[in-house]
Amino acid sequence: MKKGKRQKRHKWDARFATRALTVIAITTGVFLAAQYISFLITRMEQTVLIQYYFTVVGLECGGMLLKRILEVVVARIKKKEQLDIPNSGNTDSTANLPAETTNYDDIGGVG
Repeated sequence: MKKGKRQKRHKWDARFATRALTVIAITTGVFLAAQYISFLITRMEQTVLIQYYFTVVGLECGGMLLKRILEVVVARIKKKEQLDIPNSGNTDSTANLPAETTNYDDIGGVG
């Protein structure tokens, strides 16, 4: 691979959510066309099938939305944790903690 040369992006290299939404849109179009043809032939709507289809699509879209929200939240938490870590080079996690000096006899504790 040469430096500075742009690579051609493949059609399916997009984010998973974009691909999934494209597939959902295509299947919804096919489903609606099939339902319309079925309605024209039988003069009856397949209400249960329609209800279940859109319930599943709604759950899938909601799941993807929740996944994306969690990805953003986790990324922000990780970024904040990395900013809060002191860069002193010391790997001992207890080096900067204050020593506990509580004397329970002074405060009326167990003694």
